[in-house]
Amino acid sequence: MPIMVRLSFPPSQGIDVVQKARRLTIIGLERALLLGVVLTSLLSSAYGQSRYATSDNLSGYVHWIELYDAANNRIAADMENPPPYSPATTCGRCHDFNTISHGWHFNSVDDTLHGRPGQPWIWSDPRTGTHLPLSYRDWDGTLDPDQLGISRWQMAAKFGGFLPGGGPGSTESLQQEVAPFNGSETIDRTHITGALPVDCMLCHHRPGSGYSPFVWTEQIEDQNFAFAPTAALGVGTVSGSTKRLKDDFDPAAEGAAKQLPQVQYEGERFRKDGKVFFDLIRTPENSSCYYCHSNISSNSVTGERWLHDDDVHLRAGFRCADCHRNGLEHHTVRGFEGEQLPAEASVASLSCQGCHVGDHSGQPLEMTGRMGAPRPQHKGLPPVHFEKMTCTACHSGPAVSPIAGRELNSIAHRLGTHVKRTGNELPGIVAPVIMPAAEFSGSSDEPPVTHQARYTPHRLMWPSYWGTIKDGTVTAMNPDQAYELVRKDLKVRREFTEELGEVKLSLSERTQLLGEDRARAKPEDWTAEEQKKIADAEEVARTSQVAERMGLALAAIEEAMPGTQSIYISGGQGFVRDQEGIKTIDAEELKNAADPYAWPLAHNVRPARQSLGATGCTECHSDQSLFFNAEIAPVGLLPNQQTTSIKSHVLQQADMERLGRWNQMFQGRSMFKVFGLLALAVAGLISLVMFSNHIGSLASRHR
Repeated sequence: MPIMVRLSFPPSQGIDVVQKARRLTIIGLERALLLGVVLTSLLSSAYGQSRYATSDNLSGYVHWIELYDAANNRIAADMENPPPYSPATTCGRCHDFNTISHGWHFNSVDDTLHGRPGQPWIWSDPRTGTHLPLSYRDWDGTLDPDQLGISRWQMAAKFGGFLPGGGPGSTESLQQEVAPFNGSETIDRTHITGALPVDCMLCHHRPGSGYSPFVWTEQIEDQNFAFAPTAALGVGTVSGSTKRLKDDFDPAAEGAAKQLPQVQYEGERFRKDGKVFFDLIRTPENSSCYYCHSNISSNSVTGERWLHDDDVHLRAGFRCADCHRNGLEHHTVRGFEGEQLPAEASVASLSCQGCHVGDHSGQPLEMTGRMGAPRPQHKGLPPVHFEKMTCTACHSGPAVSPIAGRELNSIAHRLGTHVKRTGNELPGIVAPVIMPAAEFSGSSDEPPVTHQARYTPHRLMWPSYWGTIKDGTVTAMNPDQAYELVRKDLKVRREFTEELGEVKLSLSERTQLLGEDRARAKPEDWTAEEQKKIADAEEVARTSQVAERMGLALAAIEEAMPGTQSIYISGGQGFVRDQEGIKTIDAEELKNAADPYAWPLAHNVRPARQSLGATGCTECHSDQSLFFNAEIAPVGLLPNQQTTSIKSHVLQQADMERLGRWNQMFQGRSMFKVFGLLALAVAGLISLVMFSNHIGSLASRHR
């Protein structure tokens, strides 16, 4: 009796294996041996794939699972001094954690992934007036944290609360040595905190499940890296803060465990068999994306949020992940034209043009009209517009206004924290600014190809930082080193602009201005004339105080770094010492060191009737057009700093003389069309009359 062996393989391999097995009885010994080698290889491959679970049912899978710590030990609710749970060992038992954790959101330190510039990490230090755009990628206008002596651990500690883990805080990244900046110490507490764990639930939790990304951020800011997933999930509470431990703390020392944060698990979250319910979803909901990707107008925080509309796609019921998709490797589609993913998958139909306008490729998943997207008509719009402008130039972001407005975003302004906001929080980000943006494409192992720049709406921020000048080149300083050098002379504890310009006249000074009796009166009892005298005197004192403190701070830097000239950059200007005090240097003299950093925006998308140009050609083609003449005001941090607003056509480098001649063609264009149609009608009528007369004449001749 033949022995039947049933092997289980993935579908693509199973057919091949069965066919070869059936031919075993008719092939020779040599081929049988060769087949054995093939079978061994297939079995090995099948085993590798079978390690990970999949759910092909669209209903998903209910996750009642056991918790495991970083050492792969099972966690019980009644354990004494229990460790925090580890997503890597808990989720990784069924999912290919290594593949997942190298996607777009986890690889901010990977400069091999190309694409157009995006939002930077903005290193803000309110004590020194520092707001630096940082990126490990070679984005023009950003600074490399490594070159500034900012350690990977520092980046993880400062920005890890808005990462799903990994990134600069991954084990591989933390092993990267970062050289100190000009002899300064490099801050690295990896030996205490460990690596920043990847937390799947940050994106995959179901809204209302109890998972809190805000708790995740709070734990990261307390440097409780390993404890953040446990606290955010709500399966346990964490007490204590690693941030309070000294730099020389040794976690392996005797009794050290008692000084580390402690976990208290919620017993009712555990079933009798020790399993815990993870209320998760396969496709992230919008609220998960919003935690890091919210961008709101500054007037939203002053009670005018009800005046703003949602993205037109969201109003139609879309989710962020409908367009910003990813596979198992989690290389999320960003959606710009020409984008190429490392897997070389075609994502052309997931851009605006690819979905709504682009040609059909013949492949179902690469065709236009995804999810019922309509094809826009653009009646009367000359094709040249599509060569010069992106879809977002007309359809995305706030409507163009006479003065570009301020915006706040999740990461830079920590949206969601319980503070009272004014809308003028720093760093100052303005939008929309319509300017050319080079488009990029290229595979993961090739340099990006730059295509023709087209008009695109941007967000803009002016950097502010302390630096040095040597041989005409400005070099930004490490923020921590700058603080140590200038803090004594600036006399600022919390907020640079406010405290640097804070002055209060003494009683003797008020007496000299108002007289002894009026000087002792309450400020609200002063007359308008008296209030003006005090305000004018305070302004003089403020100007003197700012110049004195800034001069001393700049001198302290030069003393610590001989052979260099110190400088403070803010609002597109530079400030240096000279014999008369503080001298202002304009941006043109600073070789781009004070230029703003800009990155394209794509949302919120407005409906067609609210798009740019919907009211007619003169919305852009006129001398007063906001497209070319909107004002952009640099945000300066020095008290009473006088910055110079610029028109958008300056950033666009547009030929305004040529545009002026072009605009004249559109003056009275509507009336010209009316007169043209009337003239055509009259000419047609005359022709008809003449033709009728001619026919009548011919008829009379024949009679």
